[in-house]
Order: sequence, then structure tokens, then C-alpha cells
Amino acid sequence: MKEFNAEMRRALTGPVASIPTPFLRDGEIDYPTIGKMIDFQIAAKLKMIFLTPGNSHYNCMNEAEIYEMCRFVTKHTNKRVPVCVCNFSQGTKRTLDFAKFAVECGTDLLLPYPPNWANSMTADTLTDYYVEVAKIIPLMLIFSPLGGNDGITSMEKALDRTDNIVAIKDDSCSAISRKMTIACRERCAIFAGGQKQNYLNIRPYGADGYLSTIAMFKPEIAWKFWNAITSGKDKTAMDIVEKIDMPMFECLIGLPGSFDSGIHAVMEMHGFGSRVRRAPYYNLNDQEVEKLRNSFHKMGLI
Repeated sequence: MKEFNAEMRRALTGPVASIPTPFLRDGEIDYPTIGKMIDFQIAAKLKMIFLTPGNSHYNCMNEAEIYEMCRFVTKHTNKRVPVCVCNFSQGTKRTLDFAKFAVECGTDLLLPYPPNWANSMTADTLTDYYVEVAKIIPLMLIFSPLGGNDGITSMEKALDRTDNIVAIKDDSCSAISRKMTIACRERCAIFAGGQKQNYLNIRPYGADGYLSTIAMFKPEIAWKFWNAITSGKDKTAMDIVEKIDMPMFECLIGLPGSFDSGIHAVMEMHGFGSRVRRAPYYNLNDQEVEKLRNSFHKMGLI
């Protein structure tokens, strides 16, 4: 298990990209384009194929589609790099069933995403959930379903009870993320969600890597940032954050339909499917896409 944990830490060191599920015009999942995304990320030397509850659009999918995503992505990756899949808002029994299916598919990691309507979980019930699922498959946890000190407590308790938790994805992206990193860094890999500046928030406390939006379509910038970090060229890394990363996210968040509508349009610009998302999500029109293209061209992203 120590060897496997070390392998997963290596895979999560540096930039990691997720799969932003593309859709066809009729709303069906565009599996050929997902395959193209996987091949692109592996060719770009990204070391893990990663499905997330948000970016992979699990809140728009039914259970059969979530199972098929797991099967397809694992099969297409074909052991070239590790694969982490996820579920979405399932109770313990259904999560266990999905975990068994993921193992049968040959998946490496599961990011379990429990339901928490009206803050119905406690640190103890969340810990029990993690430990039960970890009996079946190695886990990557997400720091957000139960935030704050209770979230840290549940992760520490789970790490005490099982050796099958190998990573934590920080989706809090806040001051308390530093406390979580300090508490868990010795026992599993820690990587930041979202933006390079979120990685910089926890890097001094032991974070291993970061989830990179840019790496989905322009991985050379993600690697330039990482190489600057690892070679002590802080000015170069800060310039990328200031001149590319922050303006890019400000541009995307200001769009109709916000960040994700823009990401799907950008993926379309780079030849990864269409900008279409399932209704009632908003899809950018041609004029909005052209304006976005001009903005990204000025930032060197097109």
C-alpha cells in the first residue's frame, strides 16, 4: 500500500486536469471527444485522468450515465496513467455499489461525493462513510462536503482508521485549507482545486500539486508555471498568475452562464467538441464566443 500511495502522490504532483464532459447538440454525452481529451492530456504528460463532480457535469447526469463515464474513461485510458472517478450525492449503500463497479472496471481511485442536504452529516457520520467505501477502493477525499474544523476532523479520523485514503482535493480554497493541509500532508497527497493562486495558498504548508483549468487546453502554460515553482523562479510563476490565470478567470466568471459556459466554448475553440451544455444551462452565442476568443487571444490562450 505504501508503494501505491507513493505512486498516487507522484501522479498528483504538479498540474492535474479534469475532464469537462462535452455534449452533442442533442444533449447526449460526446464520448469520442472525451477520448480525444484523455489522449491529449496523456500526451501533455499530465499524470492522472480525473473526473470531478462539478467540472464533469455529474449534477446533470443520471446514474446510468455516471456508471458509463466510469467504464468508458477507465477503458480508454487503458492503464497509461492512473484514473480517478467520482460519484454524485449518493448515500453509503449506493456509493458502495458504485465503488465495486469501479473496481471491476479497473479504476484506480474513487472520489466519493456524499449528499449533505441541510448540513445533515456530522464529522462522525462522514468518517464512517469514508471508511466503509475505503474498504473497497482507494479514495481521494474532497475538502468541502463538510467544511471547516468538522471537515478536518472527519478526514483525520478517517486517516486514523484506514490506510486506503491516498489524496485530498482542496475545494475550500480558503484560509482553513492551510490548516487542513498541515493536518493531513504527512499521510496523503494534497492538491488544490481551481486556480494557481489556490495552490499558492497551501503550497508553503505541504501541498503537492494543483488542479489546472488551463492544462485542459493549453498545458504548456501549466507546466511553465510548475517548472518556475520547482526551480525557484517565483517571479515567473507570479507573472503567470497575474497576467494569465487571474485575468482568465475574471473573464470567464463575467460571462452569461458564468465560468463553465466559457470553458465549454474555449474547449470548442481548441477542437474538443461543442460549447453545448444540457438545458437549462446557458450556452454562449456566436457573438459572445467571438468576444471571448479575442480576449483569450490577447492573453496568449488561443
